[in-house]
Amino acid sequence: MLLCRVFSMVVLPISLVLLVTALVTNHWLVAYGIKSSMYSGLWQECRDGQCTAPATPFEYIIATRAFLILASLLALGSALFPFFSFIPAPCGNRRAALYSAVASLTAGLFTLIAVAVYTAETWSKPTDPQVYIKYEWSFYLGWAAFPMLLLPGISSLITYSYSSDSAYEQL
Repeated sequence: MLLCRVFSMVVLPISLVLLVTALVTNHWLVAYGIKSSMYSGLWQECRDGQCTAPATPFEYIIATRAFLILASLLALGSALFPFFSFIPAPCGNRRAALYSAVASLTAGLFTLIAVAVYTAETWSKPTDPQVYIKYEWSFYLGWAAFPMLLLPGISSLITYSYSSDSAYEQL
């Protein structure tokens, strides 16, 4: 089970970096027009190098922000718990793997909700035929963070299920 713990310790910080990078960058959606281009993220819209924050963001942007912030906080907690499992304790640190698994799986679920809402709302938007719209790298980082949160969650759950109870925890 050492392999599962180390796997979680390596992958969770990477997924946290991907998640936070997707949250703070402005390259979720890019629109190429005849004379100019525009790209937008969760916080700003940029046209020809001039970035502005929308006065009233769409509801789906607010929902995506909220779920990604919650997912980032849970991923941070989940990334810390595997380190706690290596600290020797008289009663054992068996529950650190369980807490990491629950936090990681919940962060993965919140990430899935956030990127699925964003995808569903932007996929069917009507556009001008002269404008080419595509998803950019920030959007894909959000999707990449999703399985990278689920796999360590499953790994931590396996670690928890195969770790032995100490005598104190069996009472």
